[in-house]
Formats: sequence, structure tokens, C-alpha cells
Amino acid sequence: MNILRKVKKFAKKEYKKNDKSHQWSHVRNVMKQALKISKGLKGVDSKLLKLAIIFHDIDYNSEDNFERNYKCHVDNSVKIAERFLEKENYPKEKIQLVKQVMLDHSTPHRKKLGESKILEGKILYDADKSIFIKTKETYEKYYPLLYLGNTKSLVRKFCFSSI
Repeated sequence: MNILRKVKKFAKKEYKKNDKSHQWSHVRNVMKQALKISKGLKGVDSKLLKLAIIFHDIDYNSEDNFERNYKCHVDNSVKIAERFLEKENYPKEKIQLVKQVMLDHSTPHRKKLGESKILEGKILYDADKSIFIKTKETYEKYYPLLYLGNTKSLVRKFCFSSI
């Protein structure tokens, strides 16, 4: 079984533990948006992107409060991804890239560590945020933070008409 299938099987079970907004359907929505964003971009490592998307919110546990989840879920999700990938003997340098892309999707990490330097990190960030742009308020909150022109075009084309 290839690594993406193994990760997907594992992750589907883990996401059932999360709050309503961070179930497997969230991963599917982010994946779909990320693939739209990445279409036509050169140099995208699709396996890296897909692994990071699958793991990005894997620890958004509904038993904890929202504030704790928001602040800690990325670091916890990174640890889960690292442990799983190491157990599967995934190459260490690729694990580091998956972790970096996951960190890049987080606004608090963006503020603390700086802007993403990895294309896949920019795609994940944009996909994760742009799927929530459905109102004028969310447009004003997220649109200025988006990295890529592809994302901004998608948002204007598909979301802005309904705002």
C-alpha cells in the first residue's frame, strides 16, 4: 500500500475525534481547493502537498476548548504526522518538508516564523483559508492574507459574486 493510502486510512479515523468543523470533509474541501489553486503552477510537489493537507488539522480534538485547539492543533498535528511517517520509514528530509508545509498553514505560525517560503505551504494556507470566504467579513479577514494570484482569482470568481 502506498504512503498516501496508508495516511488517508489512518487520518479518516483520527478526524472522527475532531470538532464538527475539522472532520474528514474539511480535508476533502481543502484538498479540492488546493488542487484548483495548484493547477497551472510549476514545481508543485503533489505528494508533499497531499500529505500535508491530510495531516494539517488531524489534532483538532473536540474535547478541548477552541482557544487551546487554535493555538496547539498545528504543533500536535505535526507531531502526529512525524510519528506516523517515521513509523512508515518515510524519508527524513521529506518528513521535514511535510512538517514545514503544515506549519505554513497556520496564521499564528506565520506571525511567529514569517512568511512561507515553500510553494506547497502557500497553497495549503490559501486553500485552508479561502474555503471560508463566504461573507463580506470573511472576505475582509482572509483575502488580504492570501499568497497566490491563483487563489485570489478563484475567490473573486466563485465567492465574491455571492458576497
